[in-house]
Amino acid sequence: MIIYSVFSEYYLENNIASSGIHNLFTSLWWTMQTITTVGYGDTPVYGEYGRINGMAIMLIGIGSLGYFTAAVTTILIDSRLAARLGDKMAVEKKHIIICNYNDTAKKVLDEISAAGYDIVILNQDDIPQKNDYTFIKGNFLNENDLIKAGIKKASIILIFSKNEDRDSMAIDAETILSAMIARRLNNALRIIAEILNPSSRMHAEPYIDDIIIKGDVSSMLIYSSINIPGMPELFNEMLKSGRMVEDDINDVQRNMTFKEFLEIMQKNGKTVIGFRKNDVIMLANASDNKVDMDSYIYINN
Repeated sequence: MIIYSVFSEYYLENNIASSGIHNLFTSLWWTMQTITTVGYGDTPVYGEYGRINGMAIMLIGIGSLGYFTAAVTTILIDSRLAARLGDKMAVEKKHIIICNYNDTAKKVLDEISAAGYDIVILNQDDIPQKNDYTFIKGNFLNENDLIKAGIKKASIILIFSKNEDRDSMAIDAETILSAMIARRLNNALRIIAEILNPSSRMHAEPYIDDIIIKGDVSSMLIYSSINIPGMPELFNEMLKSGRMVEDDINDVQRNMTFKEFLEIMQKNGKTVIGFRKNDVIMLANASDNKVDMDSYIYINN
């Protein structure tokens, strides 16, 4: 409509001496004033055909602009509403997906939000909306909902157990099934899941990288505090301090014995507490065997 108006008004008004339109730029200026209803009046149109054409441009142009403005407004409102209802597609990359928002998930969310990770929460029920994460309303067993949560671009998925009064094995079965679907959609994804029944571990291990049995850690900390008072506080402080680090082991270090390696690391202010090989972690030991490991975990002194 703008292009038509510019060229038609220039063609109809250019040969009229008293007209204000004698070049294409002035015609564009008049067009923009007319369509946006500003109407400064500094560019007069005197020709009969020019005025008839101008009336048509006013009706169609103002209507077109109004339709365009309404369409953009609708898109913005729908986008805001979709975000509030969790009905949108996550755009994050290398993010962490949290499935099932329970009390444990809330505590974990506070910690990883403070660490600066991008987070997407996939949950069937509405949850308190914050700017720290993206909320997707859906079921963790639904492939399409996982895709909406950006499963194919995510780096980690945390699957928490549902807060439901059902058999623990049935809840664990859903968790394992969700892990199977997630693994199929993104084979490079790291899957961390919470299960309720220790008997489910053997079924979960082929699909889940890190399995947390609900209540096990708390029970062990309570037991350890009997023999070593203050152990739970020490354990929590060590995790929160950010001093626990993992580094790769190079070829030179692999030719050392565990004993030599531990001594060198200790001199460098690193207290080694464990080693990793093929995603399996073992506690540090001062043996004379070669350090045939992928990485080591230490506390930075």
